[in-house]
Amino acid sequence: MPRLLVLFGTTDGHTRKVAWAIGDAIESCGCAVDVLDARLSGRSVGAESYDGVIVAASLHAHGYQRVVNRWVHRNAVVLSRRPTAFVSVCLGMLEQNPQARHDIDAIVRRFEWTTGWCPEAVRLVSGALRYTRYGWWQKRALKRIAARAGAGTDTTRDYDYTDWHALRVFAQDFVWRHGFARGPLPARPAAPELPLVAARVVTALAGAAH
Repeated sequence: MPRLLVLFGTTDGHTRKVAWAIGDAIESCGCAVDVLDARLSGRSVGAESYDGVIVAASLHAHGYQRVVNRWVHRNAVVLSRRPTAFVSVCLGMLEQNPQARHDIDAIVRRFEWTTGWCPEAVRLVSGALRYTRYGWWQKRALKRIAARAGAGTDTTRDYDYTDWHALRVFAQDFVWRHGFARGPLPARPAAPELPLVAARVVTALAGAAH
C-alpha cells in the first residue's frame, strides 16, 4: 500500500485542519497517510520513508513557519525524487487585487529558492480569520485587511474561508495522478452554496494551482 506524508506548520491552528482534511482525502483513496506537525516531528521524520509528500504551511509576515523551512531544506534532495505538492494557506487570498496575488507568488518563489525544493504542484488556499485567538494588535491589523476584501470584521467571532470541497478534490487528484489510489475513485461531495465573499475566494483559489 502506498504511504504518503502530509507535513504541516501552523501558527493559529487552521493549517492543522487543512492538513487533516488532505489526509482524510488521501485515506479515502485507499492509501496509508501520516499527518505530522513539523514542530513536533520535523527532526525525527524524513521524506525518504514515503512514496509522496504534501507540505502545508501558513503565510505570516512574509514567510512560512521556520520549522517547515528547515524540514524542507533538509529533505530537498529526496523531495525532488518524489511526487510532491505544496499547500500555502494565506489570508491574503481574500484581497482581490493583482498586487496582493503578485506578493503571494513572490513569497512562494522565495520559499522554493531558499529551501531548494520545487514542488510539482502549488495550491494557494484561503485561510481563516480566527479573531477570538488573536492579540489586540493582530486583531486590529487583520480587521483592516478583511475590510478591504469585504470579509468579516466582527472580532467577537471567527470566519472560515477555506474551500474544503476544492481542497479535498485537489488531494484526491494528487493521489490518482500518481497512481497511488487503490479501488474506485471515492464519491465527491457536491460543492456547497457559497456566500458572495467566499465565492470570490473560491474563484481565486481555482486559478492558483500551477
